[in-house]
Amino acid sequence: MPSPPSPGPRARHAGPRHARPRRKRRPALHLGLAFLGALVLASVGLGVASGRLTAPLAPPPRAPSAGSSASAVAASGPRCPLSDEPAPGGVVPARPALAIKVGNNPSARPQSGLSEADIVYEEPIEGAITRLLAVFQCHGAPQVGPVRSTRWIDVQLLEQFGHPVFGFAGGIDPDEALVRDSPVVDANFLRDYDLYYRTDTRLAPNNLYVATASLWGLDDARTPPAPVFSFSTSLPKGLGATPTASATLTWSSIYDVTWTWDPPAESWLRTVNGTADLETSGRQLQAANVVILRVKTVPGPYSEDAEGDVGVHSITVGEGPLTVLRNGVAIHGIWQRGSIQEPIRLLSAAGTTIPLAPGPTWVELLPVAGQLQLAGG
Repeated sequence: MPSPPSPGPRARHAGPRHARPRRKRRPALHLGLAFLGALVLASVGLGVASGRLTAPLAPPPRAPSAGSSASAVAASGPRCPLSDEPAPGGVVPARPALAIKVGNNPSARPQSGLSEADIVYEEPIEGAITRLLAVFQCHGAPQVGPVRSTRWIDVQLLEQFGHPVFGFAGGIDPDEALVRDSPVVDANFLRDYDLYYRTDTRLAPNNLYVATASLWGLDDARTPPAPVFSFSTSLPKGLGATPTASATLTWSSIYDVTWTWDPPAESWLRTVNGTADLETSGRQLQAANVVILRVKTVPGPYSEDAEGDVGVHSITVGEGPLTVLRNGVAIHGIWQRGSIQEPIRLLSAAGTTIPLAPGPTWVELLPVAGQLQLAGG
């Protein structure tokens, strides 16, 4: 089946495609039986596809960012490329960006590992729900998930990171083909099933998890990505910042997200449908920055689920309205992007770059048909 046409312009990758290192092949009979067993067990919801039963793990709390008053770490020294936080141990890890596709329907919550991501993208997919694309580099997590299938938008976002590793659990043929034909290192569960595991605490498909260390092992380039955002430890003047206590994003009649500024934590706290959005560790999801891109969406050409719902293609090449939340303020402007190999530029109303605060960032791909409501500070 051919790959779906891109609704937005897509520049061809100029350099040679990233060569994935070959892994030792198993005997055909062992491979076939193990793969068949994984699929059968997943269909009945048993948590033993990889021979391992594991309860959700909680990574140690992430250190406060350099911009936090709670941080005793000096602002000087090596910085994490995707978050501008002080590099752990004073050294930026020699590894690429790693993206993992995570479910976000009600039965997928609470998720695991999102607090350790440098960037999390929230994407509309189909059926009035969203999924998450968590991007890691400086920090890892022993358990990330539940891991779900890829969508068209993933490659559109991931090529800006160079040659990132991408962990996901299958997808329709055109979407899987987009991953295979891109510079992304393909870590599809349907092939690398031995790197993933299922828990016995949930039913399939929401019981599939992976450790970041397992997927980083697929790539031997060991090249950190270039930054995709600009950062500043203090809020620059002249950006038209407005004190803001909360921002509510209404995606559909059954799903909304609110980010509320917490001054003591110097972070935005996330709630979903009025309830605190917690990880399996019990920590509420939070971010130093929330970047809200208002994007045009078009229906995909193929159905993505058993109900026949077509996918949602969010257009991230071009430009559109933008709201950036940081340090208890909202900054309005526009986002611009020339191709999927380029980072998305965040520009103020005056045309200057909007820098983010050091720390984790959530990027919300909010359709123009959705609603954004801000409450004053």
